[in-house]
Parts: sequence; C-alpha cells; structure tokens
Amino acid sequence: MQRRQFIRLSSLAATAAMLSGCAAVANLTTRPLIERHLPGDYSGVAAVRKDARSTLVIHAGGLALREEKQPNTKDTRFLIGSMTKWLTAVTVLRLADMGKLDLDAPIARHLPELPAANGAVTLRQLMSNRSGIPNGLGEALRKDKALEKLEIGPVEAALRFGAGALASAPGERWDYSYTNWILVAAVVERVRKEPFTETVEELVLAPAGVRDTSFAATGYEDEVGMAVAYSATGQRKTPSVPPMLAASGTLYSTARDLVALADAVYATRLLSDKARKELSTIAVASEEYALGGRVKTITTKQGARTLAWVTGSMGGYKSLLAYDLADGRAVVLLNNTDMPQPELAKIATALFENV
Repeated sequence: MQRRQFIRLSSLAATAAMLSGCAAVANLTTRPLIERHLPGDYSGVAAVRKDARSTLVIHAGGLALREEKQPNTKDTRFLIGSMTKWLTAVTVLRLADMGKLDLDAPIARHLPELPAANGAVTLRQLMSNRSGIPNGLGEALRKDKALEKLEIGPVEAALRFGAGALASAPGERWDYSYTNWILVAAVVERVRKEPFTETVEELVLAPAGVRDTSFAATGYEDEVGMAVAYSATGQRKTPSVPPMLAASGTLYSTARDLVALADAVYATRLLSDKARKELSTIAVASEEYALGGRVKTITTKQGARTLAWVTGSMGGYKSLLAYDLADGRAVVLLNNTDMPQPELAKIATALFENV
C-alpha cells in the first residue's frame, strides 16, 4: 500500500515537474514577445496563450494606483467596458438554449408597455445594434450629465429611455447604443424574475469557474485588487457604473478570467452548437459585428485565422480579447491609462500574428 502510494505520488510529482517545465519554456519564449510589442510606458496587463494546451503567459506593468505607487499585477482587476455585451449575449443564448427566450420574437412578449413599433424589435436586432430604437439614454445624458448616477434598474430604464419613436426600420441601420442593451437586460429580468446581474452570475460566470469577475458597484475603484483608471495626462478617469448599464459595460475581470470565460463559451458545452454559431456569425459586415462582439479574420504564420474579437472602453479603462475559435490561441490586453483602441488593436494583432 505504501509503495503503491509512493509510486502514485512520484508519478504526480513527475507530471507536475513536466508541466512546470512546459510553463517555464512558454515563459522564456512568449514573455519577450509580449514585452517587445508593448510600449515602454504600458500600464496594465497583457496575456498570451499559444493554444488551448499551452500555459497562459501574463505580463503586468505600470501602476494600478498611482497615488500610492501600487503596481499592476497579473491578478489586477479592470473594468472591461463593452466586453460585457459579449457576456450578455452569451447569457441570452443560454436562455435561448433553455427554451426561455427566442432571438427572433418581438420583445413585446416581455415588455408589453413599450410602443408597438419598439415592441416589435427582436433580441437579435438589439444584440447586433440594429434595432432602430434611438439611443434615448445617450440623448438624455447629453442634456443632463447627472443621469450617470441614476440608481434605477434595466426594466425602469428600458421603459424610460427605450420608448422613443424609431429612427430607422429594425434591422436596417447600425447604431451602437447603450439603450439597445438596457432593453436586452430588461427582457432577461422579466423572463427570470430576478436581477439581470444574478442571471449572468448563475448562467455564465459560475459555470466558467471564474473568481475575479463580477459587476462593479459604486465605489469600485477603492476596492483592493482593482486598477484605477487615468487619462493619458494622469488625471483619474473612472466612470460611473449605474445599474441600468449592467448589460453593456459594468463588469470587471482579469486576464486569466477572460481566457477562462472564452474557453467556457467556445470549447465546452456551456452553449449548444447552434448558440455558438449564432454568437460567431457576423450580422453587420461593415462592422465585423456578430452578437455582442466582433468576429475578425487575420493572417498569421499558420494562415488565415477566425477570431472572436471582443473590445471594451469605459472611462480610462481599455480592454481587448482575441480568441482563435479553432485552437484556443488567445491574447488579452487590459489597460488603465486610456490607450486609444486602434493602438490596442495593433498590439493584439502583432502578438497574435507572431506568437
């Protein structure tokens, strides 16, 4: 018995040593690649994984909290902005798989208080930003900036800001607006009879096994482990996180969790094959936009690769996840100094092409 246990422990030790050795090799080859493509003053986290079988290599640089000279680390959390829309779409697709929602049914089924034309819009049109419903919240914010701190939920916000006369026929025109996603969250709340955030936690975050991803609340920037966002000139640029925007931009996460979420979405049975196809099918060709995120094709040393390309921008937080749908190669960039999105995209593309 003792000898058998010794052999088993020896085997486990050997396996651990082998995995440790593989991780060391990945670090030796990938870390210099990351550092070579990042600007010297990059503040945030960059992570690269060669494929689903490889170790995720994470580089952290700059400061999470400038006032106290706290550095960013591989475990630092960042608001991920519009990446939240991608996870909202995953949540809706899970509910569709469960028979609770129909992407092509009029949302009036769940929000009968809306005007008839608005109620005729579908979840698919909302999640591809082609609803035709005007951005009522955006217009209201232009008139009264104090609405950023309005503490109302998605249903009340949907009926308040999503009832304007259609600006175009549903499905006809692209309009990337908060209001589309407020309406999506409101539909989810009506179906589930619980807060939208709890549904996302239960149907997506918990099954993915992530521990450092959740919805930010007022005062989030003071929490331990959270990066504070700054403008390019060094002033704090931390946005408000009103509950009504939960579906479009108030999640925070880490590089490791984002890759784990992508693995759960694209490489497990979290979604049905049909739902994954919906999530990865471009609906707006001019924007490379599917449902809640983009799908891009880039050329690498291995040829053309199709990627889930999910980006976020909220205040001084900028984020990007590029994930190869075929083999799980991944690049994550999280920045807390308001780096322009085109610069972030250039870095991510270079990393993906050369890893």
